[in-house]
Amino acid sequence: MSNPMYSEFAAAYASAIRNNSYNAGYDRPSLLALLPELKGLKVLDLGCGPGVYAEILLSKGAEVTAVDRSAEMVALVKQNLGEAVCCYEQDLALGLPREADGAYDLAICPLALHYLEDFTPLLSEVRRVLQPGGLFVFSTHHPFVDYSFSPSGNYFLTEKIVDEWNTVGEPVRVEYYRRPLSAILQPLIDAGFLIVELSEGRPEAGMQQSDPESYQKLSTAPGFLFVKCRVA
Repeated sequence: MSNPMYSEFAAAYASAIRNNSYNAGYDRPSLLALLPELKGLKVLDLGCGPGVYAEILLSKGAEVTAVDRSAEMVALVKQNLGEAVCCYEQDLALGLPREADGAYDLAICPLALHYLEDFTPLLSEVRRVLQPGGLFVFSTHHPFVDYSFSPSGNYFLTEKIVDEWNTVGEPVRVEYYRRPLSAILQPLIDAGFLIVELSEGRPEAGMQQSDPESYQKLSTAPGFLFVKCRVA
């Protein structure tokens, strides 16, 4: 699935998510809260985007490999982080063919799984490249929120959604998939993961001043789902 947000608008997107509400004030603190002590860990950053997470992981002492489908995003990571991180282009729907078995202590996948119509093959690959007891932590659209965009009105379907987002300051067409909660969690169990922590996130307190409308919304209703899993 091709989304112009992450190709021709890549630079604008990278700038926008540095300090915006949903990425910087909600997704990142909520996902980072689920991570272990990172010093000395080998970490795989899946759907790395412009490398904001990779930069944080590096700052905390991790050894980072970052992967994204978008050539433009990979170029931004290399431009910003240089040789400090191994970063390469890879369609996650096609697995992780360049990665060895048991090579990583931790894999993260922030806000990327909903771009895959079927992420079951990727989950098998993530389990393969993690060491025994390794962790997989990801965020994705909350299924209850996405249901409001369902073209069929059938919550239990996995459906393609076409929308417009104003992340970069102008409407940009995006495509992603909505699915029920069971279709997010059961594939993890089937792939051999134990779900050890589940969160619906909390906005940072600073958003009360910077974006009170979003703060109120995310304090009273979920936006994303955050899941921490361990290799069984």
